[in-house]
Amino acid sequence: MENFNIKRFSQALKCHFLVSRKSWIRIFGIYTLVMFVANLFFTRVAGWSYSKMEELYQGEKLVTEYTHFVYTQTTGFCIIFFGFAMLFGASYMFAQMKDTRKRSAYLLWPVSNSEKYIISLLHSIILMAVITVVSIVAADALRVLIDAITGRVFVWGVPLYGKYFSSGPEWQEMLMAVTWMFYFHSLYIIGGTLFRRFQFLSTSITIATVVILLMILFAQIGWDNIDFNLWYYEPTGEVYKLSDGRTIDIMRAVYNPSFYFAILGGWLIIAAHYWASFKLFCRIQVINNKWLNV
Repeated sequence: MENFNIKRFSQALKCHFLVSRKSWIRIFGIYTLVMFVANLFFTRVAGWSYSKMEELYQGEKLVTEYTHFVYTQTTGFCIIFFGFAMLFGASYMFAQMKDTRKRSAYLLWPVSNSEKYIISLLHSIILMAVITVVSIVAADALRVLIDAITGRVFVWGVPLYGKYFSSGPEWQEMLMAVTWMFYFHSLYIIGGTLFRRFQFLSTSITIATVVILLMILFAQIGWDNIDFNLWYYEPTGEVYKLSDGRTIDIMRAVYNPSFYFAILGGWLIIAAHYWASFKLFCRIQVINNKWLNV
């Protein structure tokens, strides 16, 4: 069979989406419910009481304060949840492999291994990201509806989340965050390919165990305090004045060339992880270990 055919690939991609649409709809429902409950908790249980806010502020000031309240209370959890969802999507990549009948049908599918793997990878990254974002929007819409029913001011949370990225970290910090995100995503991709059951839990336990062992090893050989000299801080010339009159110099990060080499090395490791996952996938058989796919 030809290793990659674009027409066959596009048909297989559409087929895979249609066959697995029920599971994606179920995941969307779960994600929306989780985000909706979290939004209600952070805006109604944690933090300020809305009745107290109404006593202190009126009109546009109330809208401004409630907007800031929604932003500070929900943004952090939204970002963490998105990361968690992407890692779960990576480990869920070959969920059909735990069922012998589905495994047999999937492996006998008249599509090359590279096409099967790329289709599953696209679903675990792009489709999972779309589902997560749509569930966040849907949950925010439900929160706004509940606010309107209970007499609160009308404030959308989703447009506020972009404020964090537009006015927050520098592009180097964003690059480092994206690199770490894809690094862990690639680890969970390997776990999703290797483990047959409880892929997310098994991968998480394995990563935690390896990290603890490495920390113990580095502490024993004295590598835990190594300064890799990736960046340093220098004053910007601006100061922040405290309420008691004292001032604090505002610092900015200056990134050394070693930082960019480290980022490049990280992406090479990420690519190696994806390649290792593909090679593991090529070794999967219909009859395998109860817990592993090899």
